[in-house]
Amino acid sequence: MPVNFFKANISNAAILTGILILFSMLAPWLPLADSVGHFRLYLTAFLLLATFLLVCFREWRKAVLATAVSAVGVYGMAAAFPNFDGRGTAGDMAEITAVQLNLSFRNTTPEAVAAFVRAEHADVVALQEVTNKTGRVLELLVKDYPFQVSCRFKGAGGVAVLSRLPKASGVAQGCVEGQGMAWLRVVAGGRAVSVASLHLHWPYPFKQGRQIDRLEKHLKDIPRPVILAGDFNAAPWSQAVNRIATATETAIAGGLRLSFDIRVNRWVPPIAMPIDHVLLPEGIVALDVRLGPGPGSDHRSIIAKLALPESSSSAQVSAQPRAETRAVN
Repeated sequence: MPVNFFKANISNAAILTGILILFSMLAPWLPLADSVGHFRLYLTAFLLLATFLLVCFREWRKAVLATAVSAVGVYGMAAAFPNFDGRGTAGDMAEITAVQLNLSFRNTTPEAVAAFVRAEHADVVALQEVTNKTGRVLELLVKDYPFQVSCRFKGAGGVAVLSRLPKASGVAQGCVEGQGMAWLRVVAGGRAVSVASLHLHWPYPFKQGRQIDRLEKHLKDIPRPVILAGDFNAAPWSQAVNRIATATETAIAGGLRLSFDIRVNRWVPPIAMPIDHVLLPEGIVALDVRLGPGPGSDHRSIIAKLALPESSSSAQVSAQPRAETRAVN
């Protein structure tokens, strides 16, 4: 009896998990499905475990069906597969380092953040949750990163981009007030490139979808090419990330990076989620993208070493003198 009871519960759990995985594939049409899809990694891992148990119980038909749905789950996470085709083969391409970090509005160690950024020899930095308190990071780094733009956000602080690379000539920065996006155009590797910082709201039933609706036009208007980094509050395979990538003509730098822990309470183990990302345009090669520390933050940083092709256009290489813009909450 206990064996049959356990077998029945495993079968029921596998059916429910399979339904959730298949439902999550409807993300392009249903916001709720996209929210479920953020947990596709754990749903698929559980279904694979259930498949193994079904095999042990010789429930062959159910095991085959569970295997097929698991394959769908794995396929649905393809955006997180590593795609560093250019690792170590940049040749004559110029290399830069970009750092992405959600500071956390509760951060009380801005000095540690500044020391971390300097130690990584970052060329450009994308920050979120920049407040009056955490904005001290910008002040601490202004000598090393004199080119800065920040923008208020109707959330837990603003967003900012810092650069030690010079600003490009012309329209060289932008801010979408209250919507969690700012960008700075810099000269890197002999060409102009826009670096954007993004912070999205939580997914459905919260404001994420409406925020992306308001941001899409602004994202399309950022001068190309665009390197975009931020806290998306969304998995790399989500429709939310796909919409941002489409609007900016970028693709996510592959690899599963569990950058944030969802904590229910101190007795339940945290659920690690991949919600901080770097998106790259065609032609910019990801040599290495890895998780780093997040001093004083509940997020881990992302450190991306990138290779940029040199531009043959002399119009792109002109730079502006030192300039600085700051507006934090």
